[in-house]
Amino acid sequence: MSLLKYLSEDFFKLFVKREGKVVLGKRLSNLWLLVCVLTLTFLAIAFSNASLDYLSYKMNDPFINWVDIQNDYGEGNIDGLLDGLSDTTMQRDFHFVTYQVDYTNHYMFFGKDDSQIQYLNCRFFQSFDGNPLLQAILGEDNVVDNASIAVDRLADDMIGVIVTKDVVNKMGYVDDYPSYINLCRYSSGADTLGFKLYQGFAHVPVPVLAVVKRLPKNMDIIATRFFYEQQRNDMTYPFNLNNPEYASSLYYYVPDGADKAAMNDFLKSEGGDTCYVRDAYLPNQESFRKGSFISLQGRDGMIATDVAWLINDDFMSRFGDDGVVRVYDYDFSDYSLPQGSFISVQFNDLNKIRDFESFVKDTYKVKIEMSQINAKENFNSVSIMANILSWAIIAFSIICIILFIVNLLQSYFQKVKKNLGTFKAFGISNKELIGIYMLIMMSTIIVSIVTSLALIWSVQYFLPLLGILKDGNFSYLSLWNSKTAYSIVVILISSAYTVFLVMKRLLAATPGDLIYDRQ
Repeated sequence: MSLLKYLSEDFFKLFVKREGKVVLGKRLSNLWLLVCVLTLTFLAIAFSNASLDYLSYKMNDPFINWVDIQNDYGEGNIDGLLDGLSDTTMQRDFHFVTYQVDYTNHYMFFGKDDSQIQYLNCRFFQSFDGNPLLQAILGEDNVVDNASIAVDRLADDMIGVIVTKDVVNKMGYVDDYPSYINLCRYSSGADTLGFKLYQGFAHVPVPVLAVVKRLPKNMDIIATRFFYEQQRNDMTYPFNLNNPEYASSLYYYVPDGADKAAMNDFLKSEGGDTCYVRDAYLPNQESFRKGSFISLQGRDGMIATDVAWLINDDFMSRFGDDGVVRVYDYDFSDYSLPQGSFISVQFNDLNKIRDFESFVKDTYKVKIEMSQINAKENFNSVSIMANILSWAIIAFSIICIILFIVNLLQSYFQKVKKNLGTFKAFGISNKELIGIYMLIMMSTIIVSIVTSLALIWSVQYFLPLLGILKDGNFSYLSLWNSKTAYSIVVILISSAYTVFLVMKRLLAATPGDLIYDRQ
């Protein structure tokens, strides 16, 4: 008897459909029991995979091969260490490629307005030119929504900042990333020139070079050494807005796509015959969002401060929504600081990192921050244990399903074995009977799998809609992955094999033994 005959209308009604209802139990109890077992299985798989994805994101740091050394100005021989880091033999022995020496500052203020001031951890690179760590930071996987200046446009005398997405969100920028953010710089007396102050601090616009997912060592901002030196510059105080030239000068950043011609005409009209409009050249103030600069200049010198503010207010009220930002031609000067105190070493791999740590500690009396490496190693252990636990749950589920099938078929067989003996006596072979029950059981299992997957997927789909996410981005469930596919295949194969073996053993008796219960 072929499978097509099993599915023919008469035979289906007489046997398959009737016996299928008996197998499924009263009110489909056996089906729902199987759905519960599979739902718990797939729920465990989805939860474990989502957890591993979350941990992997946290620990698969693109900067993991960079090890940081902080100069605490103690007994450590930092100068000797720097000489050693330049030694090619040492580089070969410990598998590192290069190093850089930077500055850090944990108390710089940035903000959008008075209610959005953030105290940010900042790091200032010795150089942007050919910097491999900077290239990792601006890698495609780390940049958010292509919000990054091209690497070939970066220069060491830029005052722009690379900032994390979390920081700009905390500042209140949610729908769009800003071309400029404000450095909050103490500018006592600038209010007499028309600038708004908040507890003595003025908002000083600096360009955004990129918005990224994360920065090394959980920093909030990366900028150049030049920016840090000018921020510390106590000769010309370039970021102090208590400067009459800043108050009377009108420089504007104009993003590409804005109506620059209309802005030129407006400034010409506002300035009158005593002023003229020109393009400004401020290369160290480039933003990730391409644009240009225009300026209104007085023909006989500076524009009067009160006149400049009136023109600025009118200009910004008309064009402010176009992304225009008032900037300043900062009074930079030569100013240098001693060598930085934050050393980063780039390794090819982490195989020799423990040896390097011991060597540096014994030779130069310098301690290395290893928490990130330890966390990476711990993550590997947790990942292995989570995978083992996940597969153990799958194995346990398969065992439960097999036991369920065996028990179901055996109990069912005791009820209908006389009928089966009659079928065999009328010429239906064991192969055909096994095929019938294979069809019934596998259909039940497939329906249970589909129902379970639909339930878990529905939960996974609605959790983000309800705002239930880890860190606002990561789902608690991840159902669609290779582990789910493998488990489905294994469940189907093991179930089919179990049905075949059980029914083959049960049907091994003769028709007479089954009819007269002689087994």
